[in-house]
Amino acid sequence: MQRAAPFRGLARVIGRPQSVVRRPYSTPARTTPPPPPSSGSAASTASTARTDRILSRLPPSMQRYTSRLKDAPVSHVVAFLILHELTAIVPVLGLFGLFHYLADNNPVLTYMVENYSEQVEGGVARFERYFRKKGWLSGDGDGESAATEEASSNAEPVAASAAKTPAASVLARWSDARYRIVVEVGLAYAITKLLLPVRIAASLSATPWFAGVLQKLRKLRK
Repeated sequence: MQRAAPFRGLARVIGRPQSVVRRPYSTPARTTPPPPPSSGSAASTASTARTDRILSRLPPSMQRYTSRLKDAPVSHVVAFLILHELTAIVPVLGLFGLFHYLADNNPVLTYMVENYSEQVEGGVARFERYFRKKGWLSGDGDGESAATEEASSNAEPVAASAAKTPAASVLARWSDARYRIVVEVGLAYAITKLLLPVRIAASLSATPWFAGVLQKLRKLRK
């Protein structure tokens, strides 16, 4: 019986449950995809890009005054864009009404044709294509006015040679009643485009005030 004692102790050691040691393992880090850009941030980015395109048209001497707008809040950028559009639409409509009221006595047309004939011709050609696309002008779609066609059909060399210049082309359209409205709109557009630095300067100066007006209107809607 005494000899069995060592075996009992050995059995106790063998019978004990052994603790299982588990090797630690590393799990791969989960990379979460970045959240998609919100509609507000996308709109602000588009507004900023459009503002940069508008401001890049300014002369280099005036661009130093526009650096603050690039770092301004989104409300100021939106206010500037709205003012920029208003300073384009209102002068075009106002000048068109003035030129249409003046009728035959239009000294502005003479001055603009003599000094800015290419700009006026570009504006007239732009709106002539638009009017023809909408079907508001009668005649062929070749872009020639009735006055120019009549001059070429009469085979007058002086008129034909003069019609090749932008100034003569504009005056030829002005003499035709059907094209007079096109010339008036094109002339108003040319003047508004030449006043671009003045329009941008006015929009920049009124941006803080107009941004406050927009914020007040937004609070009223809520």
